[in-house]
Amino acid sequence: MIPTIQWAAMAAVLLSTSLSSGAATKASPADEEALIIGRVEYVVMQDVGIKLKARIDTGAGVSSLDAKVLQIKPATGGSGERVVFEIRDDAGKAKSIERKIVEWAEIKGKGTSKTSRRPVVILDFCLGGKRLEGRINLADRSGFIYPILIGRNILKTGNFLIDPSKTFMRQPGCTS
Repeated sequence: MIPTIQWAAMAAVLLSTSLSSGAATKASPADEEALIIGRVEYVVMQDVGIKLKARIDTGAGVSSLDAKVLQIKPATGGSGERVVFEIRDDAGKAKSIERKIVEWAEIKGKGTSKTSRRPVVILDFCLGGKRLEGRINLADRSGFIYPILIGRNILKTGNFLIDPSKTFMRQPGCTS
């Protein structure tokens, strides 16, 4: 076992070596300090002007948005299918949005073996002050408290840490 004083001396040598060699001149994005968010945060979809309460769920692999699918437009002229869907903001005001379907997801229902086929779209939004883009499946989440569930697929793009004892730690909107 190496005494604590020797560990400190070895760390100082390694640090001074990396600094003098220029190895620590600039941090990569992966080295950025993680942003702490709560188990519930606001998500702002700035391009359509909607603010929603979001459940942050590290147990969910994919993100999901409460949406009423109004129309699936078939692929035409080499472009893929498109979906027209409606979402409601916190005040209950409805907005219709159209996006390209990037894939179809088969999602297993909670407590059942049945699956549902859902369109997946790419949405831009702000979470914790960061502008993010990611795949979100459109589903009927009317039976849930929060209209949007942010899963690991989105969380890993933003370098977040989640404090489950907190809610609404960040102001809505983007700062960067």
